[in-house]
Amino acid sequence: MNFFTALFFLTIFANHVQGTYRPVVLWHGMGDNCCDDESMGKVQQVIKDALPGIYTYSIMLGDNEREDKKFSFFGNINDQLIKVCDLLKIDENLKYGFDAIGFSQGGQFLRAYVQRCNDPPVHNLITFGSQHSGISDLPGCEKGDGLCQLMRTIARRGVYSNYVRTHIIQAQYYKDPKILDIYLEKNIFLPDINNELFKNETYKTNLQSLNKLVLIRFTEDKTVVPKDSAWFSFYNSEGELLDLFHQPIYTEDWIGLKSLYENGKLEFKDCEGAHMQIPLEYLIQQVIPYLGSDIDDEEDYRDNILIEQNNNDGNTRLSLNIQI
Repeated sequence: MNFFTALFFLTIFANHVQGTYRPVVLWHGMGDNCCDDESMGKVQQVIKDALPGIYTYSIMLGDNEREDKKFSFFGNINDQLIKVCDLLKIDENLKYGFDAIGFSQGGQFLRAYVQRCNDPPVHNLITFGSQHSGISDLPGCEKGDGLCQLMRTIARRGVYSNYVRTHIIQAQYYKDPKILDIYLEKNIFLPDINNELFKNETYKTNLQSLNKLVLIRFTEDKTVVPKDSAWFSFYNSEGELLDLFHQPIYTEDWIGLKSLYENGKLEFKDCEGAHMQIPLEYLIQQVIPYLGSDIDDEEDYRDNILIEQNNNDGNTRLSLNIQI
């Protein structure tokens, strides 16, 4: 090996050690905000500790954390997505693409980003307890959460009424299986991104471009009804829970899920516990391996990260206090 060849390989090695990782974008859930030290802030720190030098971006709507939380309840998600598409596009650190993690409702919102924008493109998308097929009941509220209580009070007036369906975020992925015709007519968000009406081929093409779509379900989830919506399962009009593989969104491949699955790009995982109670150990062992790689052999990269994290004696069993 001559001097210049050796120098070339040393340069590559040095860049890898310093952390030439693909960036990561996070989108929080209902009642949370971009940067809380016990939720998204902690997630970002875990990622940065595992992948030194990585760039992380936690989506914030509004001018501050308080407004960001408010917008997780109130607004029009279609308008919010336009804003997010613009924010991600102008960030120079993201211009070559990124991995993404969506927490609860942030999961289907990031999926909508992929389908509608995807510029810059998402490589791996991981969603935690998300409502990909909707919810048949409004989520509950933590004690003392005035914004959440206000959301429920307004939504109970009629989730498909003109005001609620355009101003309450949770109504925009609410799906009553007993009146699916009304849902298809009135819901302004979920039927569109699931291609239940007009079949948008761009949505399908963009989702198929993912390297991995990882769907994580909480085993004891009582907040999301049904919890299996995290895996695209939902009730039919008779109240029977149908898994993804027995619905036309898969059998007719409306948005590309069948293609992803057949090519080994769609994965299903369980996280033991209640909604959004994520052990740090789980985050490190089950999620970090999907993040940050910019090398060709991603499987070897994931295996190496797991080995490194399993040898870490730090405290990894603290739970993240993340809401829906």
